[in-house]
Amino acid sequence: MSGIGRRTLLRFAAATVAVPVLAAVPALAQGRFAPPSTPMRYTRRLDRGLTGGAKFIVSRGFAVRFVPAPGGYHVEGEQVDAAVEAPAQLEAFARLERERVETGVFPLELDGNGAILRRSHATDSEALDQAVREAVAEIDRWQLTAAERDRLRAFVEAVHRSAGALVTEPPRDLFAPVDCPREESRAVALPDGDSGQVRTTFTATRDPVTGLMREAQREVVTEVAGDLRRTLESWTLAPLV
Repeated sequence: MSGIGRRTLLRFAAATVAVPVLAAVPALAQGRFAPPSTPMRYTRRLDRGLTGGAKFIVSRGFAVRFVPAPGGYHVEGEQVDAAVEAPAQLEAFARLERERVETGVFPLELDGNGAILRRSHATDSEALDQAVREAVAEIDRWQLTAAERDRLRAFVEAVHRSAGALVTEPPRDLFAPVDCPREESRAVALPDGDSGQVRTTFTATRDPVTGLMREAQREVVTEVAGDLRRTLESWTLAPLV
């Protein structure tokens, strides 16, 4: 290739992948699940590795309430704070993230054992679509031939397809975790016979009294052409102060 090396192409594809996370697992909670009637603080933190060792970190806190419903619980929640850490060159984007109010997480429906039954996938699909649009826009700014541009787009889309199969949604048993720790690995099929891998691990602890998740963490490692990208996603549940 004249304008861009093959290894650079592969690494760019890996770098632009939308944050993939462990797919929902068909697990049923075990033991007692009795969330309190008082509000709780739910925090989700996303720590994503960038080129050169930099990180993009977003943490959002929500006030949540578990409301008894037929067959389970209805989880209501609203964002109460947000914090973003990013390299200086991404400050404009970081500012937008700080100002954005996340409305796509709640409400959630849980069964009687605390497993997630339903949630909206619109926000996740929009995030994936936006990531692809940003990647394509970046590609269009490069000085490439038409063939090189098409090839790079194909690599980006291939990585996204594989990551999308893991789905950007919380584990089904997030609020009442079971079968921990656990691990999943998925191959990334790339054009020209190349391949990569997306590996995920999930760990969590439960409160012995309520059965609720106290804290949980999921690590995602994307490896393409020897380039490793790590994303850490963590959650906590605690009394709302």
